[in-house]
Amino acid sequence: MSDLPDAGAPPADPAAGGAGDPPVAAARRDPAAATAAAVTALRPRDLVSFTVRTTGLRERVSATGVAEWVAADADGQLIVDLPPQHLAESVLAPGSTTSQGRLAGPSSLYFRVPRNQVVAQSVEGVLAAMNTLPLIVEPRERGRASALELPWRLLLALDVRARCRHRSAPPPAGDAVSPMWHTRIVAPTASGYADVYPFASLPVESSFGTPLGTSVTTIADQGCRNPTQPVATEKLILTACGAWFSGSVDYPALQWTHRAAMGRDYYVRLHKRGALFPFGHRAAVVEVTERRFDTATKVAGLQRTIALIVTEPVCRYGIDASHEREFPFQRVEIEPVQIVPLDQPDDEHTFWPRQGGTAVQFTIRAWAAGEAVTMRLPLLFGDGTLTAQQLGDTYARGPRTGIAAAAPPAAVVNRFIPLAVRRTAQQTVEAVEGASQQVAALVFGANPVASGVGFHPRLAQIDVTLPAVKQLLGQDMPAIPATLAPEVRASTATTPPDFLLQFASRSLNLGFAQTGAIASPNMAVNRIHRVLGATVANLPTNPAQLFDRGAKLLGIVPLAEIVSTVDRPPTIVWSQTPTPQATLEWTMKPTRSSGPFQPVTAPPAKACEVRITARTGTGDGSPKTTVFGAVTNFVIGIPTPADPLVRLDFSELTFRAETGKLPTTAFTITSAALGRKLRFVQRLGKHLAAVGRSAPTVEISARDVRVRYAVAIPTPLGMGLFTLQNLRLQAGVTLSFVGEPVTLDFAFGTRGSPFLVTVMGFGGGGYLELGVRAGGTDSGLERFVGGIEFGASVAMSFGVASGEVHVFGGIVFVKQRGEVEITGYLRIGGSVRVLGLISVSVELTISLTYVVPNKLRGAAKLVIAVDLTFWSTSVEITCEKTFVGSEQTLAAEAVCAPATGFSVEKALGPVGSSFPWRDYCQAFAGG
Repeated sequence: MSDLPDAGAPPADPAAGGAGDPPVAAARRDPAAATAAAVTALRPRDLVSFTVRTTGLRERVSATGVAEWVAADADGQLIVDLPPQHLAESVLAPGSTTSQGRLAGPSSLYFRVPRNQVVAQSVEGVLAAMNTLPLIVEPRERGRASALELPWRLLLALDVRARCRHRSAPPPAGDAVSPMWHTRIVAPTASGYADVYPFASLPVESSFGTPLGTSVTTIADQGCRNPTQPVATEKLILTACGAWFSGSVDYPALQWTHRAAMGRDYYVRLHKRGALFPFGHRAAVVEVTERRFDTATKVAGLQRTIALIVTEPVCRYGIDASHEREFPFQRVEIEPVQIVPLDQPDDEHTFWPRQGGTAVQFTIRAWAAGEAVTMRLPLLFGDGTLTAQQLGDTYARGPRTGIAAAAPPAAVVNRFIPLAVRRTAQQTVEAVEGASQQVAALVFGANPVASGVGFHPRLAQIDVTLPAVKQLLGQDMPAIPATLAPEVRASTATTPPDFLLQFASRSLNLGFAQTGAIASPNMAVNRIHRVLGATVANLPTNPAQLFDRGAKLLGIVPLAEIVSTVDRPPTIVWSQTPTPQATLEWTMKPTRSSGPFQPVTAPPAKACEVRITARTGTGDGSPKTTVFGAVTNFVIGIPTPADPLVRLDFSELTFRAETGKLPTTAFTITSAALGRKLRFVQRLGKHLAAVGRSAPTVEISARDVRVRYAVAIPTPLGMGLFTLQNLRLQAGVTLSFVGEPVTLDFAFGTRGSPFLVTVMGFGGGGYLELGVRAGGTDSGLERFVGGIEFGASVAMSFGVASGEVHVFGGIVFVKQRGEVEITGYLRIGGSVRVLGLISVSVELTISLTYVVPNKLRGAAKLVIAVDLTFWSTSVEITCEKTFVGSEQTLAAEAVCAPATGFSVEKALGPVGSSFPWRDYCQAFAGG
């Protein structure tokens, strides 16, 4: 049966193309516009169903009365549109039994009808023509040549040799079962089915997870890039209920195997080639989708298994090109080489391999100059769709989700790694001397290259721990994020790089405890040098650009203020032979004065040297540190050298310390002098130079080290009216470990051991203690304590009576920080005893104390005692008076009228409502 038009049907529109059209015009004609109205064909007995269109054919009725098409003047086209040949199904989600489906569009077979060829307008006539007419397969464009939408959304072109082979007549009426009509697309000149060629894809719903998914775009793209490489077809049968299709192809980017029965997939395999970023190991993602029958749910659904296969587990790299020198490893090996099952990727082209929602951690073994480094890292798979820059941007965001959590993967290393290598004369690779650095972690990236996988790995960030600085500081310090210095990329085999790493400028505070307060070279560093260690690139001549304000000499003088030009920065070097040790060496020549410090220009000598060596000890393994510091040829003037209270000229000040031993400090003073403000003790100052040459005593605490010297001064020593004896000079230096200023102490006798003093005919004792502080807000005379007492005592006896009379006087002065107190006193007393029965004693003490600021306090005390054998008594009379030179009123003191300075008027009134001084003056004037 057929619903094709019979011989009486109206002819096709001449505008659609007729016999009179010239060949060229026919070739340029739009097939859609030139196609006659479509007619359908249906034969229910064997399920024949298709739609027929014609181009360049005209209708006629044969002499026997049969309607037919004929190409009268030029070749025409017979177009057969078949029903959808594929039903796409979504892959079952884990635990699900339902899926969605989408029907493909029609597939069209274009046949060339030669001139004068006749095609009967019947089902049998069209089927017979399809068996004999050649297929039109070019150009590979839908609407102009044969095209199959098989599978869903993928368009396939046919081979030029393709032919249709099928039954034209219906099956015999007597057959109990009629086979479904089908046509095989075969290649008569070759055995088997005709090959097909993917040439285009249609838009795909990304949320609809079919076995191919968005890979239909990749397959079509690869088909266009490789137009002569067909899909080797094992079966290609078209029916009204869908196609039987089995074929496979191996393109450069992927392998594709597809098997479908009656338009439904039962096996699909995608082998996507790509590489693992950033090391470039070639790998493949294999997706296998199969229809499996679940006996529990009685559902035969599509189920997918994804595996990652590393096809190149070992990569080797050169060292000669500039981009290769940014990656110090010559061989990188990864494992595992197969990961299955793999989670469904979020993106089919570039993704982080995951299992159970967690990114897979690969074991990386990298060799640099023969040394193996083991790391754990997630790697990014890319099929080549993205550029190296785009891959790097994706990799830098890391496998974690969320903007706040985005960070590039970091491989924990915690070992020495050679960051620069070179090739020897024997063509082996070795580390450049001094290029091995202690690395905590590595972050990788890649540079684009024209060959291979399109990128070459590089070190994007190196977290370096600076073990030399750590051991010198004696404490943990965070790793410094750094990058390779440009000199590494620009180096060659004959010119190794001097600088290895660069990082954001930061200050290294070496502290006072290690350097013994001689000099703490805190400096801002931003490079790692092969020889010098942590340093600064392009050494600035301005010291302020190298040393921060915390870098000080003697804890008081900023190095940036006393050094005019920097010619060599401190060096911090780590060595592992013969035992691991860190060494800091630094010398400088101060040329400018600052605060209490003033350099001496002659004789020329290095003015400051610091050397610290910390090496791994024995036994408990704790580091053993040796520290030596020396400052030569300088002057300390307190508070300033221009107007000093104390001026000391040092030829050398040294500090030496070693773990487990007491530190030693020594200094040599070539000259010492007290300033004009201490003129009255300048005679004593000439003996200060004697200290520093005797054996010292050392006191150690957690905060400082105190060095004390003592020397006896030859006496008697004349000082004006005074003659001194038994004089012992003591001096000391306190060096702080916590950044406090240097303190100098001098003592000419002490309270416990005073010197002897003679004033004319009177004798007594005294002491003088000075404490000066160099630097800080209270630089200068910090403590000044002294006292002198002299007098006489006379005893007399008259037989029946005896007695004694004594007179003593003295001065005591105390300055402690900002407070000054000076006290003068007089003691007068005597006693008499008669016949041993009666005794009388009298003691009068008078003192006058001046206290800064602007206060005078006087006190007097009289004590009289009488003893008459069986009766005794005593009387004590005291009097105190304070004179304040300000406008304040003290309730507990008798205060004079407000006035500036001191005067008799201020001392005598007013008192309450009376004016004694005025009354006295008036009485005096009247007298």
